[in-house]
Amino acid sequence: MTGQGTIFEVQDLAIGFGERDDILHGVDLTIERGEFLTLLGPSGCGKTTILNLAAGLLRPRAGHVRFAGEPINGVNRNVGYMTQDDTLLPWQTVQANIGLPLRMRKVPKAEIARRVGRYLEILDLGHAANLLPGQLSGGMRRRALLARSMIYEPKLLLMDEPFAALDAQMRHQMHIELRETVKRAGQTVMFVTHDITEAAKISDRVLIVGGGPPGGIVAEYRLPFGVERDLDALRFTDEFARVEQELNRGLLDARSKATADGGGNGS
Repeated sequence: MTGQGTIFEVQDLAIGFGERDDILHGVDLTIERGEFLTLLGPSGCGKTTILNLAAGLLRPRAGHVRFAGEPINGVNRNVGYMTQDDTLLPWQTVQANIGLPLRMRKVPKAEIARRVGRYLEILDLGHAANLLPGQLSGGMRRRALLARSMIYEPKLLLMDEPFAALDAQMRHQMHIELRETVKRAGQTVMFVTHDITEAAKISDRVLIVGGGPPGGIVAEYRLPFGVERDLDALRFTDEFARVEQELNRGLLDARSKATADGGGNGS
């Protein structure tokens, strides 16, 4: 975490849809510039709802939602958003797909070429620059989608279970590449998962979302592994096992509270 100030915050948040009860209520949350924050919780607890608030796709019923100190009153063009969906255009090459957000913003061609080249290098996609998505492996497609999400240098990268469809070995490799890429780019990340091991490996800080309905932030953990963590070695250490156990207890507490209160209804 860089300590350069708060980039996104919600205060006393309440949100729901239509005539239904609140999904989330009384939520306070901040993310600092340069931080890798993960929202961990069971399916349906409201994690994606928080991402959509940051993206300006939803409005709260109550409370304050701010980005870089200013209220979010519409679509937030300062964020990138990566989901588990494969949204690469099948008729365009890898480099054309990566450069698409810059072309939409009418960035000069020379600058597009420079930035695309940089992310092709960072994510080891140079050899695939002129291939079509259908010619790529699953991991290479994920790297291309990550490059496209970061190419216009958003102030905050939102990631909604982006590696859920990958097998365990490929997910681990993407964790390594994600940590290295966001470190080199100085990127701030808010990541959503229900996978305890994933949260423990990649996060600087983890918030457990659950309870309810309505749900909220039920626990917070600051992970001790540091920016320069070696993910290959880390996952076999006693300290990593301890962190996994702590997160597991927090997740079980959130699920137990939700069951006791009648179940969740969020997303």
